[in-house]
Amino acid sequence: MPDDSSRDAGQEAKTERTARFLALAGYAPILVLVLWLMGIDAGHPARQPTQALLESYCAIILSFLGGIRWGLGMVFRGGGSPRDLAMSCIPPLLGWAAVYAPVPYAFALFAVAFAAQGAWDNFAAHSGIAPPWFGRLRILLTTLVVAAMVLAFVATA
Repeated sequence: MPDDSSRDAGQEAKTERTARFLALAGYAPILVLVLWLMGIDAGHPARQPTQALLESYCAIILSFLGGIRWGLGMVFRGGGSPRDLAMSCIPPLLGWAAVYAPVPYAFALFAVAFAAQGAWDNFAAHSGIAPPWFGRLRILLTTLVVAAMVLAFVATA
């Protein structure tokens, strides 16, 4: 019969795989919208709606990431704090501000916000506030999303 530690390790591995799958699935709309944005000319009638979809989706994802940090701050596993709770409100506010920033600067603001959030999340994993796999996943996704925001900036500049 397996001991508790091997069951816990198996559950954590399963959670990591599920989180990776869902996170990459969540990245797919960003990738599709950025590729579409890069492929259509400035006069295309779908250009403005594509930009708006990309901006709103990025704002939603930043809110989601802020919610993750809110949850980590409430758990107090290795260092959550009231400061973490307060800081977790910043990503949704940056996302909201970026939606109203002029294009292409909105995408620059999104790139900075996602990079900062990814670094903060990675530090949480290294300090024990979040599991180690969370830091690895956030670095991967941060790299993908920031690259996509740079491409969106270039495509709309």
